[in-house]
Amino acid sequence: MSDLVCVGNLTIDESAQPDGTRTEALGGDAVFATLAARLAGGDAEWLAPIGADLPAALSARLAAAGLSLDQPRRDLPTVRNTIHYAADGSRSWDLVHGEAHFDRMSVHPADVPGHVLAARGILVLAMSLRAQLSLVPWLRAHSTAKLYLDLQEDYLAGHETELRALAAECDVFLPSEVEATHLAGTTDPIAAARSFDCPVVVVKLAERGCVVLEHGVVTEVAAEPAEAVDPTGAGDSFCGAFAAVHLATGDAVAAARAAVRVAALAVRGPGVTPLLDAVVAR
Repeated sequence: MSDLVCVGNLTIDESAQPDGTRTEALGGDAVFATLAARLAGGDAEWLAPIGADLPAALSARLAAAGLSLDQPRRDLPTVRNTIHYAADGSRSWDLVHGEAHFDRMSVHPADVPGHVLAARGILVLAMSLRAQLSLVPWLRAHSTAKLYLDLQEDYLAGHETELRALAAECDVFLPSEVEATHLAGTTDPIAAARSFDCPVVVVKLAERGCVVLEHGVVTEVAAEPAEAVDPTGAGDSFCGAFAAVHLATGDAVAAARAAVRVAALAVRGPGVTPLLDAVVAR
């Protein structure tokens, strides 16, 4: 059994940048996070449903990187996203097959094998809202694993109370700046971090790094310089690397410093390609 299990989605993503550049690549938060965790020195595996139409070439790439294809299977198409990036760094996601399909292609309690519950850490990534709201409490009840949580920005409005309660059930909350400040009702990421009832809160600030709140102490960690080709999986990669190092050391600041390094690598090419190549080359 691996120390860390990264639970989320496998996707094919089209990134649309402000300058009109569009790039399609293999993605998915579970893939980004697992590869990043391994690059940070962690013993990590993934859990994500695989659709019926995943191209053989992409399956082969995953297998070559050591990502097991023994995953829940769905007789449905692979999740496809179009991610539109604005000049201010904000983004919006268009689910090609819709919300209901995304929910069915997310991980629910019935998809979790028994051995996953024995992991020392479980990272719950940005799946459908229904999946996260059911999975986190179920994992808390059925596992002693340290729980790490990353949210999906598109589900914030109207679900503030539920999501704050969800974060309180976890050991480490890893929101983006948009998520943290929205849920906290403030524009200050440090004040936002302090507002959550969670032992460790790490607010991701994109190219500005992150804010770490651990034992009441705030530490700002700068980002690693990187020429971003495709920033789509930076946050997922950060979360995977952070969880791996934090699980091994118990040091949130050291974990954040490792995470910004891996996130800088993740954005240097389309989709998961930079991380896949780095893992295969090791």
